[in-house]
Amino acid sequence: MLVRPYLRSTFSCFDDFAKAVELLRSSAFEARSNKRWSSKFVFPFGPDALYEDLRFSSAGASNDRRFFARTGELLYLMLCRARGGPNLGKALVERLFDPTAPMNRLVRVLQGTPQCADSARDTGFLPPPSHPRFDRLCADWTAILSRDMPIYDALEHLIASAGLNLLLYFLERGKELAGDTDPVEIVCEIVSRERTKVRALSGDSYQANQALSVRAVRAAVESVKLAPEWSLALVADDPSTECAAILRERFQWPPATPDDDEPDYTKMSGDDLVKKLVERAESRHEQHVGKIHAAWAKSIGLSSRRLSRRNRYAPNDRLLKTLVLTVVDERMQFDEFLHEIRSRYGIVIGDAEGAHLVKSKRVDQEALSENRSNLETRLVGLGLVRRLSDSCSFVENPFVTKGEAE
Repeated sequence: MLVRPYLRSTFSCFDDFAKAVELLRSSAFEARSNKRWSSKFVFPFGPDALYEDLRFSSAGASNDRRFFARTGELLYLMLCRARGGPNLGKALVERLFDPTAPMNRLVRVLQGTPQCADSARDTGFLPPPSHPRFDRLCADWTAILSRDMPIYDALEHLIASAGLNLLLYFLERGKELAGDTDPVEIVCEIVSRERTKVRALSGDSYQANQALSVRAVRAAVESVKLAPEWSLALVADDPSTECAAILRERFQWPPATPDDDEPDYTKMSGDDLVKKLVERAESRHEQHVGKIHAAWAKSIGLSSRRLSRRNRYAPNDRLLKTLVLTVVDERMQFDEFLHEIRSRYGIVIGDAEGAHLVKSKRVDQEALSENRSNLETRLVGLGLVRRLSDSCSFVENPFVTKGEAE
């Protein structure tokens, strides 16, 4: 067996080396999955334990992004553009990117001399230079990092917070492009032993948000018909050619030299061209970006099919704990907590936040009040709510620092 020279100088014997490898293997994400070894990642103990999804072949290594899709590029850009970005960067370096941490040092010695890429690569594209969701995400991460808990325990809350805010950004952008001015709303059922009337409402809320990105795609394509040059193209001597040229300039479609099995786009009217592009865009969207809402909502514990035949919003204990950790500084009145998560994340649970749903007769007030009580009971079970009387409960953050408590 070939052993690198730097490993010989680091480990006193082969048994120590084998134990170190086994220790790091046990910390890998999805260690028992059938993914290739270059797509399995060890726990992020420090800067030397951060990797990119790679594929190895006879031609060498390449970053085909098969499983991780991206390396957190959009998240990074969002945090860089947030108003509190510099302060968050300092907190991350101090708490997470510690090169002297024992496990990080172990990872570093196994890797030897760093091997950098031969050339630089462009990162992902993020259109808005600023956005309220960027600031919200940054503030949430800053709050989590300020809590009195080990950084490795805080990681799962950073992940849940990032997933929730990324999902909300995805939905908010969908509404913006679709011309919908109403804020994003996530009606959540707090699962209990008995079936509640809020379950159907949370399922409807889930389906409405699932359809947002499709509406946005259609609106983005059809917006070309509102452009002044489109009106001029329709009255040109050859409107089909002119409309095709506008679509090609804006969407890189239709192709200038179509394949043999494709129709003759030069003979299609402007409306037919837009209709065809919408169909193709929606089909591709369904295979890729259209899966974001369902996949992310499930991954962060926001959605569930438990006790139901369809997906609906039903947050699990981990996500609820993340919300408390993020929102509450020491303690907060329970009703204020419900109002705050409605304001920050569009999450509707109680009757006060869902008053418009009662007014529109989509659900009765008693059902939402019961849903509110179920959440309170759930948080009591998690040790996050203290009841002082029948009408006064406080949400408490057990990880508040001493400085904050004072």
